[in-house]
Amino acid sequence: MKRYAVPRIIYINKLDRMGANPWTAIEQIRSRLELKVAAVQVNMGLENALKGVIDIVRKKALFFDGDSGDIVREEEIPKDHLEFVEEKRQELISELADIDETLGDKFLNEQDITEEDIKKAIRKGTLEKTFCPVFMGSAYKNKGI
Repeated sequence: MKRYAVPRIIYINKLDRMGANPWTAIEQIRSRLELKVAAVQVNMGLENALKGVIDIVRKKALFFDGDSGDIVREEEIPKDHLEFVEEKRQELISELADIDETLGDKFLNEQDITEEDIKKAIRKGTLEKTFCPVFMGSAYKNKGI
């Protein structure tokens, strides 16, 4: 992908498997592949307890119901995940502030950063190949797809 300058996104699969840890995978991507990455989603549970993902840009929880996860239900973020989601959202904004001047100015001046600002920065960084957004889920159970 480097040779042909292909923009990329990363999907961490198999969160329903024993020993799954997307945060270790993200750290390994940063250290081994030397890519600027940040999670755009946060998992709700792991292994057999995987219920869905939280979109940290839109601040919405996505539950994948039904036998094959084909019924997507959008709700508010569960209270027990709010603190972690906010931490990961700040990490995402911090990573994006390094590559997007407009977002960086808002971040440094402690101005409100909107959902639209984050989406534009993710798109710009992805197309310029300076940032890779990280998504996660379980393809087998159609959670996070």
